[in-house]
Amino acid sequence: MAARKRRRMARRGYILLLVLACIALAFALILTLRRMHKRQDAEMVDTVSGIETIPTVGSDQPIEDPSDPISTEDPATTTTYLESVAPATTGRMSASGSMRCDTQHIFVRVANSKEVPVRVSAGVSMDDISFDVDDPDVAFVTEDGEVIGLQRGNCHVMIRYKEETLAVPVTVRELHVENGCTYVDDILVANKSYSLPPEYDPGLLPETEQAFERLCGDAAYEGLEIFSHSDYRSYDFQQKVYGSMVSGYSKEYADTVSARPGYSEHQTGYTIDCNTPDNSFAETDEGKWLAENCWRYGFIIRYPLGKEAITGYDYESWHIRWVGKDAAKEMYDLGLTLEEYLDIDSYYHDDVEETSPADEDDAEDADEATQPLTAPDWDDVEE
Repeated sequence: MAARKRRRMARRGYILLLVLACIALAFALILTLRRMHKRQDAEMVDTVSGIETIPTVGSDQPIEDPSDPISTEDPATTTTYLESVAPATTGRMSASGSMRCDTQHIFVRVANSKEVPVRVSAGVSMDDISFDVDDPDVAFVTEDGEVIGLQRGNCHVMIRYKEETLAVPVTVRELHVENGCTYVDDILVANKSYSLPPEYDPGLLPETEQAFERLCGDAAYEGLEIFSHSDYRSYDFQQKVYGSMVSGYSKEYADTVSARPGYSEHQTGYTIDCNTPDNSFAETDEGKWLAENCWRYGFIIRYPLGKEAITGYDYESWHIRWVGKDAAKEMYDLGLTLEEYLDIDSYYHDDVEETSPADEDDAEDADEATQPLTAPDWDDVEE
């Protein structure tokens, strides 16, 4: 009996030890999970806040990598700035805060110039700021901070104040015409400044069609329905569309919502109008998803809100243009239109040539005062 009792006691002891071990493991697991959640929360706060760590660039330090504008170098050589603005408006700032460039990246064409948008802090004079470039074969910069493109390529403009240097990436692009079509680098251009010949008739191009099929498939997987309302249009078809707009409204109004024949992006074979050609589309789940994700498939929202003076057209939330994944991602990240990305303008040059200098000034004042119009709810009247 005594031996049986001892065995029972031993078994109970083993069970008690096992229970205690399980409790200890459970506590350890809970503590580990809490630490992981705290770390994730801290990372989320940093991401939402937009904390940037930008190094002080000295004579013995490398310039900033244009593909990695936010550096994580030795904390001893960095200063942290807390900003809650989008990357497109963040720009670049020196470590001491003495100077800031209001753009992340400068795009300029060969033989064109672009001002470096520099601001300085209180107590710093622009007379104390100097400029140079790290590759004088690609671009030249004047004493006043005008970057001039010399040949296609990439370099940095160096903004200097005392011992500090702020390096801003520069891309120089080249415009060329081939068979009556205008290209900037490898991107075909069709806007109010650059037309396509009437005989250019590619149809909807395979790369556009395939990318759009992937986009629609992924949207459908999330329970969304995105489809093509309109895509390729020939020169002759666009002539009918634009003529109907002029007849039904006016030439001035037609030019804000529809392209003249030969100037339509739809003729490139790279453009698709999605779902409903009305800006109510922007408020739908499909419209929001398209705006946030079309770049992943090589598309851009071609005429974004707030950029009407640059693109020459009213906001069109439904109108997407295929430019390739790399270009689409860069434009999305920087918040740029195609015109800004390629350093081109968009206005009908023949209208300006027919206007006297005094009328040009009046037209400029009128353009600045004009608010974007809302496109009518009529199929195929949009650009």
